[in-house]
Amino acid sequence: MVMLNYGIDEINKAIGKKLKLADYERIALKFGLDLDEGENVLNFELTSDRTDIVSKYSLAHVFASQLGIKMKRNLSISRGKEGVLVDNTERKFVNVLHVVLDNKVGEDLNEIISIQERLDRNVGRNRKKSAIGFFDYEKISFPIKYCEIQKEDVSFIPLGSSSPKNYNQIMKEVKQSVEYKDLIPKKPIVWIDSKNNIIAMPPIINADNYSINENTKELFIDVTGTDKETVNAVTKILIYNFQFLGKVSIIPAKYKSNAASTGFSLETHGFYLNEDSIESVLGKRITKEQAVKILSAMDYSIKSLGKDIIVKPPFYRQDVMHQVDIIDDIMRSFGVDNINEKVPHSYTEGSFLSNHYLIQNIKQALVGFGYQEIDINALTNEKYQFADTFIEGEDYVSLLQLKSGDVTMVSRYIFPELLRLISNNLHKKFPQKIFSVSEIVQEGNSDVTFKNRLKLSFVSCEKDANVTDTLSIIKKVLSDAFAVKSISTNYVDKKYIKTFITGRAYNIIADGKEVGFAGELHPRVLNSFGIELPVSLAEIYIDGFEK
Repeated sequence: MVMLNYGIDEINKAIGKKLKLADYERIALKFGLDLDEGENVLNFELTSDRTDIVSKYSLAHVFASQLGIKMKRNLSISRGKEGVLVDNTERKFVNVLHVVLDNKVGEDLNEIISIQERLDRNVGRNRKKSAIGFFDYEKISFPIKYCEIQKEDVSFIPLGSSSPKNYNQIMKEVKQSVEYKDLIPKKPIVWIDSKNNIIAMPPIINADNYSINENTKELFIDVTGTDKETVNAVTKILIYNFQFLGKVSIIPAKYKSNAASTGFSLETHGFYLNEDSIESVLGKRITKEQAVKILSAMDYSIKSLGKDIIVKPPFYRQDVMHQVDIIDDIMRSFGVDNINEKVPHSYTEGSFLSNHYLIQNIKQALVGFGYQEIDINALTNEKYQFADTFIEGEDYVSLLQLKSGDVTMVSRYIFPELLRLISNNLHKKFPQKIFSVSEIVQEGNSDVTFKNRLKLSFVSCEKDANVTDTLSIIKKVLSDAFAVKSISTNYVDKKYIKTFITGRAYNIIADGKEVGFAGELHPRVLNSFGIELPVSLAEIYIDGFEK
């Protein structure tokens, strides 16, 4: 969640009109902006889908669009002068912007810094996937270069310091180096100007000599990172927010051989809409003219084609991935309270699924063994599922129209997601014993390409974790919950040979049918997740036992 806190007068000034508190409450409710009002203060809690709302200007634009108010905004996005050379580095994706402000930074200094912090934290994943740098454009001697250098060649005055520091001093004495120590590249990555001065060392710290202040008139903005989609998304959000402050130019970079271009573009995908498609989702007939008026006010590009309209989302809206997302915007603007209720044609009484009580028995058994239940995300990526676990690749359901490298596929295994949770909670007390009963998607038969399967996975991370205890739990669960008569094991096949310690991993066979595996993780897998204690785990199918 993102919190935005502003005085009512401040937002009114950005909109250019004095709105009442009731106006803010009404529109905030429409758009799912959780509003808390204090004395002349508005506190907004934003959902994670509207990552573009990171300043008082983008926030004000939402309200202005619903009231037919045109905010002052420089819609021209030009191509800046060349003068940026990008080498191949560990953080290889780079976009660069030049902003000529309408006025000096002045009182917007804190706002600009807040934009950076919000995007670095919430979209850039604390600078891991992307990081932003703001510099005074007029202090830079172009051309500049983004490259790796030797540690002994690092020397500059870090932001907030008064004297030059070398690499070792920066690593030990600069707060950001400690805060982002896990992101420090193997070789220092720097921006160097034509006078061989270091401007910044992404993603850690900028040089103080090039910092912005209240008198800054032109901004140089860099977005660097490890994930191309995130770097491009952050760049688009910055362009959108700075359009309210001045003229934005995209500086083209000249890439050295092997350097990775972001392929940055402001083009968006078009969607077909008509009155029938809108009614099929909302249950309300909204005319083509109404839809065009609503969407045009929200920055959508509209082209009429007979009864249809071709709709292109604004370049900064990363949350619009499907036709339904556009219809959702229409619904919010039109007002849910203006859509009549429909009584269902049939009435059915809800009840539990047939396997509900069996699953509850399994959960109670695991809780009895000291395990805590976890709800995992169904969506994940290949790195966690296969690369970090050293499982040989296999068929899985991949996702289209990706907006983030963190989410690229549907889970094939449960245990990698449990390991991720432990990896993110290494500061908590051990032992950590967790489990999940969840559906995964695997290959189907000749008639169905993929199908859902219900699995149980449990993971024990402690100094005495061992597969013997894990096998005893499996036997207890299968015999008590499903009355399995025969449970046996054999060594796991080659698919998991790199995942588990040799001789400490087994296939589970229940009543003659292979249902899963159990074992002690190999140190190479533990290292992938940054886990230092032994881990024993199991993962078994439980849908085959349902009666």
